[in-house]
Amino acid sequence: MINEKFRRQLRHEAQLWQEEQIIDNSVYQQLATRYQFNHLETAASSRFVMILMGLGAILLGLGVITFVAANWQDWSKELKVILLLSLFIGVNAAGFYLWQQPSDTLEVGRKQRLGQGLLIFGALILGANIALMGQIFHQSGSAHELFLVWGIGVLVMSYSLQLTSLGFLGLLLYGIGYWIGASNLFSLQPFSILNLVLEHTPLIAGFLFIPLAYRCQSRVLFIMTLLILIPALQISIFPLFNSSLPEGLIFAILFVFTPALLWSYDDTSWPMIDSRLFQRSAKTLSIILLAILFFSLSFNGFWNDLIVDNSDNSMFISQFILIDFYVFLGIMFLQWFQLIKPSAIHPNRWGFDSVTSVIAGFLGLTGFICFWHLQIHAIPEIATFLFNVQMFILATGLIRIGLAQTQRFAFWGGMILLVSQIMSRTFEYNTELILKAFVFTLCGVGVILAGLWFERHLLAAARTQNR
Repeated sequence: MINEKFRRQLRHEAQLWQEEQIIDNSVYQQLATRYQFNHLETAASSRFVMILMGLGAILLGLGVITFVAANWQDWSKELKVILLLSLFIGVNAAGFYLWQQPSDTLEVGRKQRLGQGLLIFGALILGANIALMGQIFHQSGSAHELFLVWGIGVLVMSYSLQLTSLGFLGLLLYGIGYWIGASNLFSLQPFSILNLVLEHTPLIAGFLFIPLAYRCQSRVLFIMTLLILIPALQISIFPLFNSSLPEGLIFAILFVFTPALLWSYDDTSWPMIDSRLFQRSAKTLSIILLAILFFSLSFNGFWNDLIVDNSDNSMFISQFILIDFYVFLGIMFLQWFQLIKPSAIHPNRWGFDSVTSVIAGFLGLTGFICFWHLQIHAIPEIATFLFNVQMFILATGLIRIGLAQTQRFAFWGGMILLVSQIMSRTFEYNTELILKAFVFTLCGVGVILAGLWFERHLLAAARTQNR
């Protein structure tokens, strides 16, 4: 869909081309007809009318809300229910009708956008209806239950309409509900469907929310789902602390499980998916998790405080949450097997590619250090040194990939990680202010020079491709 700004710029340029005799009148008329230059002025007028109508609708809505609030206590339950359902059905029906209208390819799709706005408004009304219905029928509930039900309802709407905006709102509401209610996982709760949903959020996110991202073809929904899935998976590991497994092994799993799962993610593992639409996003998030992990474990104080306590440190958490962990553990092993088995390009070669081999080395060394430190013998100095080495290798590797493939994200991610490592070491150890000033100045100058050189490298690469 071509936006109005482009059409205005094109009309201005076409007029200059006509004056400079680059194009004749027939070509200009063809452009004017194709891009409807004569509709540009009416578009501005209609947009002003839409703003006035929107302002009037807001004032009208405030008046209706005020009227309802003034008479709410005097109305019967039946009338309240009819009003709430009528408002919800009416707004969504109007939104659906406008949203499915065919839009002109050169216009901005005003009807569809208005329909989407009404559908989002209907999703917001759904939350108000749930809260008010509970109040009418004296059904009390906690805030996280409201957000969970509200989020699930909006996600059902998103599934049926394939709307990314509704999916974004639904995942946001569900995420809020999960984080508000996450503390209930560590206390005894009566059985209910919503508590079951809260416990098994990893399975719900992995097998319901990720397919929604594919259905909407939205990378934003995929990343939002991972932001819900990752902490929920981490919590699902906690029941292992009540088991007889060695504490060093549990901490090793806690640190390496989610980065390993994300790095091995492959879109084609899903049925009827033949393109790797989100694999790069999963790998990028895995690298980010590794960078955060290496930075957090590179401080000597962390390893001095991480001491095995042999006393009874059991916590209350439902053992059923382990189901989610075991399911995703099996998925992780299956995905890593897919990475190591021969491919169509190399049918006779078993093993990882170079980048995956480095990531596997990072994960293996991280787990081994945690296990050795907690289970065999405390090595705080060696652990600190090794994680600083890993962070340095990861930073320089990202910079190298950014230079080789002209990727700004990889280059600047590596630069930020490298500078953070240098500056954090300056603050961690007792150093003079003169040395700190020298380090800060050196880092600043280095970042500026590296940035200028990298941008020049990108321009040179772009010129080479254009030749």
